[in-house]
Formats: sequence, structure tokens, C-alpha cells
Amino acid sequence: MTTNANSTLIANIIGDARKGTFTGLITTKRGVTRGCKGSKVTYGNDEVHTVIYTGFKYDNLVARSLEQLQALTDADFTRLADESNGKFSVADMALALSELVASFERTLNPAECSTSTTAHVYEPLVVDGETVRGGRVYRCTGKPGCHCRECSGDAKAPLDGTIYLQGLRIWSKVLTPAPNGPAPRPNSKAKTLAKNALRRGLPVSRYVSYRLEPGTPFLLRAGGTATVEAKADGFMVTDAIVDVLSKAV
Repeated sequence: MTTNANSTLIANIIGDARKGTFTGLITTKRGVTRGCKGSKVTYGNDEVHTVIYTGFKYDNLVARSLEQLQALTDADFTRLADESNGKFSVADMALALSELVASFERTLNPAECSTSTTAHVYEPLVVDGETVRGGRVYRCTGKPGCHCRECSGDAKAPLDGTIYLQGLRIWSKVLTPAPNGPAPRPNSKAKTLAKNALRRGLPVSRYVSYRLEPGTPFLLRAGGTATVEAKADGFMVTDAIVDVLSKAV
């Protein structure tokens, strides 16, 4: 088997899974680090068991989210603003809505270049000459300012060739809570809070990406094995869930 990733085993597991399948991942989140030198603390590094739906087209996810966003009514805006307890207004939601719509439309426009500052360092995962949905590979650019581990010297930076598993999170269970608890909430502006409230109700809010670095502690399962192990941990993949996912992507 040939692949552009740095692990043929991980690439093979993802590549063997059929399009539109369930993948189970047990891993420890990287979390976020706060504080100054000598007193840095990491938050949010829970060990979790997550079930992810992989193999779909990201553009389909964005298109569905755009449809739902544009179908929102004034009553929806009023309800969300009321539920925020004064953190944002209907006017803030209008601004947030326009920015989200513009962002989704740029994503779906093939003539638009990606505005992501990291898009140039990823390429599709390829196994035996075929592109595999649900995975992408991190690449060292070899240029000044490259942020890979070798070029930057940062032990937390990704290695060249590392696979990132992408999909929709449909269930997650914390197995071991983060020792220092969740990350402190940032002091966000009203428009940002409104935008987050809008995104939470969209299919795109389920999108996740996990780094699968060789030699790090994670457990990856695909297809039937993933659903069996999730059931043992308290989650059942049902026809209703499959129906919801089919409508999302």
C-alpha cells in the first residue's frame, strides 16, 4: 500500500472505511494553555470517546448549513436574543447572519480562493492513488515561517505527513476529565456571541478535526467495530441518527 501520510497503518484504517461511515476515536484533547512562562496551565485536555461520521463532502455540509441559515425567521432571531439574557441583540444577530452567509457563499464559490491561513499546508489523504474522504495530510512547506515541528522547534506542532481525521461529531463521552477543568471562556463581543449562537443550530457546528500522530495515545476504529464499541460505552447508532446525518450532508 502507498500513501502520502507518515503512517500506512492509520491511512489504511481510514482508507478501508466505506464512504459515509462511522469512525470511533478515543483520544486526549490537546486543550489550551494559559499563563506566563513558569506558570502555564493546560485546560480542556479531557480523554474522550467520540463517534464521528466521515466520508462526506464538506461543500455539501456548508450548502445544507447555508440553506438552514437563510430559512431562519425574525421569530428565531428574537428567541435566540432573548435566550442570551442580554449578551447580544437582534441587531447583533443581523450582522452575524450577514457575515456567516457571506463566509458560506465564499466557501461554495469555486472562483474564490480559500481565506484560511492554514489551507496551504494541507493536502488530501491519498491511499493507493485514490483520494480518501475524511482525511487530510499536514505538509511541511520548507519555507521560512513554516510551523511544522521540525522547522519551528515547537514540540506541540504537527509533524510532516500527519493525518487529520475530519468528520461530524455525533456523540462524545468524557472518559477522564481534564485535571484543570475546561478552558476559561473568552470575553467575546456581542456579534461573536450571536454568530456562535447561529452556528450551534447548523450542521456545520458538528464538524471536527483530530490529529492522528503516530506514536501518540489514541485508539481508532472504523465501520461496524466503531458502532459496537460506542454501544458498549452507552451510545447506539439508530436509523433516526442516520436519517439526520443524511439530511445534514
